Amino acid sequence: MAVETRSIFNSTLWTGVFIVAAGVVLLLDRAGMVNAGHIFRFWPVFLIVLGVSMAFGKKGASCQGSSIGGGMLALWGTLLLAQNFGYLSWGQIWPLVLIVVGVLMVWQSFRLKNLNLNLGGKMHPTSVFASVERTITDQNFQQGKAETVFGSIQLDFLSADMTEKAVLEIAAVFGSVEIRIPSSWNVAVEATTVFGSAENKTRPPLTSSAPKTLVVRGEVVFGSLEIKN
Repeated sequence: MAVETRSIFNSTLWTGVFIVAAGVVLLLDRAGMVNAGHIFRFWPVFLIVLGVSMAFGKKGASCQGSSIGGGMLALWGTLLLAQNFGYLSWGQIWPLVLIVVGVLMVWQSFRLKNLNLNLGGKMHPTSVFASVERTITDQNFQQGKAETVFGSIQLDFLSADMTEKAVLEIAAVFGSVEIRIPSSWNVAVEATTVFGSAENKTRPPLTSSAPKTLVVRGEVVFGSLEIKN
């Protein structure tokens, strides 16, 4: 039996650690033992750690979207930390952000886009500073990934089918993912949200037979996930 191991680069873990630490600091501040204002200047470190966790928490080429999103989040945290300690001003931060965004957009424009999403029941659309719409017609859909950074992805599964269970991993960093599934499918949302939202607006299947289940996993950071029929 395979044993699932968890990496220390886990966004849920570090979000919980940050919340606990913030509570402890506020408690000590009320007791007059520390100055919360001075300590909370370090809050962008949370964004840096979260970005690193997304960038290195998964392995393989298929986690490219998570790596880009994690890198952007870590960069934003670094710039905010430098601003909090007087090394940068807001007037200097935004030009740096624009340079990075521009470089990523140029890089994205030269990437070859894989438009065939129905190879062996797998799919992997990626959106970086762009909007992507895909209609999946695979009648034996098994698994896939959808990753967006400062963009949006719309996936239409209304013409697709599966045998019993399929898994879709998503990563939305400052972006949105919208999924439409057939009314005969069930959905299980296992996505982690950090300053984002994950909404399941689907209706329960009316069929008496065992429903087919789409499991949606992944991370939504400063973004949104919406699933509907």
